[in-house]
Formats: sequence, C-alpha cells, structure tokens
Amino acid sequence: MLNISELLSAGLSHEIKLTVTEEEAVGNFSPRLDQLLATSACVKAFIRAAIESTDKYLPEGHITVGQNIVITHEVPSYIGTVVTFKATLQGIDGNKIFYDLLAWDHMGTVATGRHIRAVVNWELLMNGARERAYMMDQGL
Repeated sequence: MLNISELLSAGLSHEIKLTVTEEEAVGNFSPRLDQLLATSACVKAFIRAAIESTDKYLPEGHITVGQNIVITHEVPSYIGTVVTFKATLQGIDGNKIFYDLLAWDHMGTVATGRHIRAVVNWELLMNGARERAYMMDQGL
C-alpha cells in the first residue's frame, strides 16, 4: 500500500502566474464580463498549481485526481492583469491531499479556497472508466 505521507509533506506549494487574456474571460458566459477573469479560469489555474506542487513526487503510474474544490472569487481582474495562483499542501489523510488556495494581483487577494485531490493508480482509474463506458454502451 502506498503511504502518501512518506512522499509528500505539508508546505509543498506551487505558483502559477497568469496574465488575464480573452481566453481566461470566456468562462463568464456574459458579453458584459468579457474583459474580466472568469471564475472557471481561476479554478483551472488552482487545479494546475495543485497538480504541479505534488504529482512530480508520486511513483510511476500514480497521479492525483480532483475530488472537491471550493473557491471564493473576491474581486475582478481586468485583461492584462497578472494574477498569481498558489496551491499549498496543508494535510494528507490516507490517499487524500488537502490544499489551501490563494490568488493575488498587484492590489491584493483575488481568490481563496480549498481543494482536495486523491492519489490513484492511473491504470486502475482508466480501466474503471473504460468499464463504465462499456456498460453505458451496453445499456446497463
């Protein structure tokens, strides 16, 4: 059995710097907000930061998969603004990894949150997904 606590420890973190572009605004689904960082782009950046903070320490064949993310997108960020997204490992429980999330720009906090990822065997995950797809195709 894989002991995650032997591979990872609290405090591991990774930062992603993102310049807000039209691509990061498209998740707003409103033409009135097409100049602002979308909450969905924040989620994507936080997930990337979490993965990059920990997955490189896992043994071959293991990855993390998201189980839960909760964020509060506190202020708008206009196109051209540089926003830094940081995920910091706060704890481990079995195969679950808990992260604190923080994003900021030149004026202060943009978003905060918590994220949970689970360490899994990639091959077993894919086999389970294929089995579910097969059962769906069979009408089961």
